[in-house]
Amino acid sequence: MKLTSQQVEQFQQKGYLNIPHRLIAEDHLDLLREHYDALFAKKRGTSGEGLRNLAIAGESEQDETADRSEEMLQIVEMWRYDEVYRQLLYHTPLLDIAESLIGPNIQLFHDQALYKPARHGGEVPWHQDNGYWCCTPSNLVSIWIALDNADEENGGMNVIPGSHLESAPNHDRAVSEKGKLPALLQANVDENRAAPVPLKAGYAMVHHCLMLHQTNPNRSQRRRRAMVIHYMPSGTRNGKGEVMDDHLVLRGEL
Repeated sequence: MKLTSQQVEQFQQKGYLNIPHRLIAEDHLDLLREHYDALFAKKRGTSGEGLRNLAIAGESEQDETADRSEEMLQIVEMWRYDEVYRQLLYHTPLLDIAESLIGPNIQLFHDQALYKPARHGGEVPWHQDNGYWCCTPSNLVSIWIALDNADEENGGMNVIPGSHLESAPNHDRAVSEKGKLPALLQANVDENRAAPVPLKAGYAMVHHCLMLHQTNPNRSQRRRRAMVIHYMPSGTRNGKGEVMDDHLVLRGEL
């Protein structure tokens, strides 16, 4: 189901859209959760095998004295590890949303699983995705899928509506009360403009790569599992100015 013209207009104005219809059916959601949990369990305690804790506080992620008490766990390129997540890339409802916003020729930039455990889930400071990526043209969109109910208590999404239309802020290395966060960037924002985007499990929101967003720590008794797929129109260039024609074509052609 493609977005309506009103929904596209809302996205263009605000930089994000809370999708009102469910995208992942209950049985599909159960399967995604099962494979998600199995992969995180398999990779927990490993190093250099795809799992990162973005909440590490210290001089570097490898710093033996770094504070690892909080966890914002990430696995990038889930589709390379698990066939269920490879199939998710081609899930028609997701691609219909992407096509409504970036056109018929859609490539994968990458995907990522983002897991905040209960009670000690780490924050992700305010940032633009393209602050990390430096892609041109900056027309990428991300669909953020809730595998659990995600809200203000357990580290759901917060956004600055309309920020994708404003001058790009500077991004600096992130710092928390525990010290430097070497895996993360942060930008200064007016938090009075922030809006929460609560999501039920199986639902999603889509946002522009220039929209400022963040997630708070998870101090609740509930975990927060999320899956994000980042889409780009064919012809997008990376930070080196190279066309990324080696990335998967999900719909259309290069």
